Amino acid sequence: MKRTTLAIGCVLCLCLCAVAVAPVMAKNVISPQADKIADHRADVGASGKGALNHADEELVNRTSAATHAFRMQQFNDSVAWGEALIASVQSSGYDTAPAEAVLAQLERQEDLLREALESGSQGQISSVEAKNNALTKQLRMSLNSCVRVHGTENGTMEMNQIRENCTAIDGQYLEQRYHERVRYGGEIIDIFNESGYDTTTAGEQLGIIEGNNQTFMNATENGDRPAVNAVLNKNKKAWNTGKRSLWQQIRDFVLG
Repeated sequence: MKRTTLAIGCVLCLCLCAVAVAPVMAKNVISPQADKIADHRADVGASGKGALNHADEELVNRTSAATHAFRMQQFNDSVAWGEALIASVQSSGYDTAPAEAVLAQLERQEDLLREALESGSQGQISSVEAKNNALTKQLRMSLNSCVRVHGTENGTMEMNQIRENCTAIDGQYLEQRYHERVRYGGEIIDIFNESGYDTTTAGEQLGIIEGNNQTFMNATENGDRPAVNAVLNKNKKAWNTGKRSLWQQIRDFVLG
């Protein structure tokens, strides 16, 4: 039962967005599915609905592992981003103590995130990730405040340089997350495909996201946040479509 719940949570992870992702809590509408899968596994055979002939257990394990690795990677990226921003501002002689304190809070979230992922509770995962997102925003705000408060008229050029450096770090961070979403999304699609599911729609939607790559990179390089957000919104729509295509097949199989 726990593994089945994990499978649902893993599929729902495909509704990922870019910088700050707070997964939506799923309704546990198919909790009786474990017994149904067990009853039908032996006599249904390769019906084309996927996850049969003992492949369902492998699907759960492999998808869970990929999902957990993705979310932990996103967390580690956030920490690395915070460290890079702090180092950039600190190198100019500014007091970054408030931002360092926020980063320390974020780092302490690692064990909580790992525990939430292992629990398979979407509500718990969402709660931890929402806290992480709030901390990353707080960290950036504290650095912005630091530069603004300590800046002087003579230091305007230096302040502009710091802002440019931080914008470049933001762009690198967004690009890295973008590439990782595509990579892990591809891995999850491959797992479902190998388990007998039709991943055509999910693959097509992932292709749309990959096709938006150059536009996204240009926007981040130019610091054009509205353009960045426009691409992210398109990607989110494509990802949700791909997610639903996989989810529906599981639902059809379980509910008959």
